[in-house]
Amino acid sequence: MASISRKTFLKYGISFGVILSTSQILQYCKTSSKERYDYERKDPFDPEFLSENISPILKAIRIGITAPNPHNVQPWKFKIINDHSALLYVDEKRLLKDTDPTYRQIHIGQGTFLENLSIGTQVLGYSSEVSLFPDGKYTIAEIGKKPIAKIVLNKQEDLVRNPLSEFISERVTQRSVYEGEDLTQENFEKIRKDSAVLYSELKFVPKAGSEKLRKQLIAAMQTETDTYKTYEESRIWFRYNDEEIGKFKDGISLRANGTSGLKYYIARNFFLKHGPESWHSPENKKAGMDMFVSMVESSKGFIFLKTDHNEIIDWVQAGRDYLRLHLAATKNGFSLHPMSQILQEYPEMDTIRNEFESSLKPGEKIQMLARLGKSDYHFYSPRRDPKEFIL
Repeated sequence: MASISRKTFLKYGISFGVILSTSQILQYCKTSSKERYDYERKDPFDPEFLSENISPILKAIRIGITAPNPHNVQPWKFKIINDHSALLYVDEKRLLKDTDPTYRQIHIGQGTFLENLSIGTQVLGYSSEVSLFPDGKYTIAEIGKKPIAKIVLNKQEDLVRNPLSEFISERVTQRSVYEGEDLTQENFEKIRKDSAVLYSELKFVPKAGSEKLRKQLIAAMQTETDTYKTYEESRIWFRYNDEEIGKFKDGISLRANGTSGLKYYIARNFFLKHGPESWHSPENKKAGMDMFVSMVESSKGFIFLKTDHNEIIDWVQAGRDYLRLHLAATKNGFSLHPMSQILQEYPEMDTIRNEFESSLKPGEKIQMLARLGKSDYHFYSPRRDPKEFIL
């Protein structure tokens, strides 16, 4: 594949648009449209999707897996008990062992799934009964062996739906540069009220006065980028083009990071090459950091979720709360993007993380931190076929 320097790209980038064919440009010019490419996440409430002759529990799983999860690794697997019940396990083949060595974030992703399913199945007329750790106390050593939860669906004729269920189809993690006014205390209070989180405490950090936090977030991303094994983990899960997105239906990509149109075409065809040499090159790492800095600096406010304890059950429950927070932000017209780097527990991040969490009481943990703002860009990260999740 051809390569080109950043300087040349900046000087001649617009000229590329002149010599490209219209069909080439249109192929890459997804910008603010809410329409979905074939390889993007399907709307689980699309009438054609809902009409399929599959069991209620499979439809529920299909809703649940549209939940946000770290690096879009989709770390779930299921044992079907009957048409209305299943067991949820962590998929031990889809872990992030370098950026998430404690598997805290992976378990937060179990919670987002459970809450997405619980709220979403109400649209189908079902309430969901979720029992955590049905086979007894769960330890890290038992990942993939003991279930996280047992899920039972119950049909209810007079079911009162959670208003957040209306926003499951629309919910999307938007990593683009944010526009609009700063998030206000009033905005936060509306989001907090609508989210009605059950297990965590929400804290709001307005844009004004967030200079120190923004510097810490950038420093944390720089640490992840400069630590070979953690940045390499992102390469393994990176999908370089639309063909790979469609083939794997998981992972991260330029599109998921808010890159579209001509910029996407040029970056894809003239900057990115497969393999660790290109990925870890100074030029590529600088380009990634420049993109991240622009995201952080465009943030209009921050919200984090704190728990009083930091056990596995707290991780799962914080995930349930994060899903509610994300739906509530969507309801109120705000985009949301988790800033997870500073919370990660590998040795190279210890100094930055400990400074960030220095005000916490013993035992407390900030489980999630997210930036908020507004963006018209939409990319619905793909999901694998539900059948691939079934044991």
